[in-house]
Amino acid sequence: MATRKKKTFKISLIVEAFQNLEKSYVDLKKHVSLPREEFVNNRLVLDKVRIDFNLAFESCMRVCRHMSSVLGLKTSSKDCLVKLAQHIGMEEIEKLQKFTEFYFNYRDLKESVSPEELYEFLRENLVMFKEFARAVIEFVKETTGNYLLIDFDLLNEKSRFIKDSVKKIDFVLQQGIEEFKSKPMYYDRVKYFYQVAYDSLFDICKHLAPKFGIKKFGDDCLSKMVEAGVIPKEYYMDVFRLTNLKNKLISTWEVPPEELYESLNELNPKFEAIVKEISKSLKKLLEERSVKR
Repeated sequence: MATRKKKTFKISLIVEAFQNLEKSYVDLKKHVSLPREEFVNNRLVLDKVRIDFNLAFESCMRVCRHMSSVLGLKTSSKDCLVKLAQHIGMEEIEKLQKFTEFYFNYRDLKESVSPEELYEFLRENLVMFKEFARAVIEFVKETTGNYLLIDFDLLNEKSRFIKDSVKKIDFVLQQGIEEFKSKPMYYDRVKYFYQVAYDSLFDICKHLAPKFGIKKFGDDCLSKMVEAGVIPKEYYMDVFRLTNLKNKLISTWEVPPEELYESLNELNPKFEAIVKEISKSLKKLLEERSVKR
């Protein structure tokens, strides 16, 4: 008889939701820092506040629904935040209760919340979003021992995608250049699996970069990891060529079959090599953090 897998927290879900919360929170804070009269009389600002308030609250609710399911808490939309907060030992439960009640009154178009009331309430209570997120993060860290909030399930999944894609590309390359040129199906196959491998590697980079203190990055995430020493310097040109080929393949430019075949023969082995280097750096980081604690 198969045993049911124990439910665990989805770290990526929690982190992503709170990143979205942070964006909305920053915008809300900017709006309520306006002079009272400007806030109250500016319809555009009020519309933006409504959107950001909804997005921020829904980000918290996304985490709450997930954690309630894992923890076995019976909750509804109107009591989820409070019940979870009580369970994890958050302070200021009454303030969170009032915050939740205000939100649902504000969201209900039948209820009347004046711009003046909204302004005063948010100036005083907006910080509850931060307090809730902080309490949740601390609870997750302490109960899981995962103090860096690393989603190992995500890392393992993306690593499997890379390994599988590399294997499928290798199979096509082993057929030889003439066979590759004569069958358009092979071109399309390696193009697809190359993009899967690259995107999976990039997802690993995007998740781990902040853990290594890399705060500002975009499409240059992998090269930033090289600069930070997470990926050894000798991989710099490999990273550059991997990214360059990915950009060519998703653009309107056509990469000639001979060029693609030659590039893949050189670059395909680099995927797993880079993953191994990132894994080594992560292991070292975890060991260092363990010693510090």
